[in-house]
Amino acid sequence: MSIDFLLKSIDRDSMEALAIEQGFMDEDGNPMPGTDFDPSPGSPAYEAGIPVAPPEEMQGELIPGWHFNLRVSGEMEAAQIEGIEQYNKGELLPLRSRTLFGLSMTANGTEWVGENGITTGLTYNGVTFLDPESIVSQQRVWQ
Repeated sequence: MSIDFLLKSIDRDSMEALAIEQGFMDEDGNPMPGTDFDPSPGSPAYEAGIPVAPPEEMQGELIPGWHFNLRVSGEMEAAQIEGIEQYNKGELLPLRSRTLFGLSMTANGTEWVGENGITTGLTYNGVTFLDPESIVSQQRVWQ
């Protein structure tokens, strides 16, 4: 099992600062054990983040920001959910309610709504934690 977080940031420095604060990355910019980034640190794509195309009605430029995915597994995943209710009446709760990272973003962040009026999330220190259930069509999916 694993947990996938979808994020966008104003720039790579803001993302790295939050990743370090949340324990996903060490001070040297290396992912902590059980944490994977897409794009991977050190890869050419990491410099720019994942390009995200706008919805059909907004064709033209890419959605602004530095987009990336974060996956936690193993001990890192266990630490993210330890002691936190995962289900309500048999339904899996949203990531913002069932992970330490989500709870931290909920406590510290502000509500965010994308330009498409559909995608939602929480923004804190220049990083937006996207609600995966609000994304109409995820363009880059972990294998």
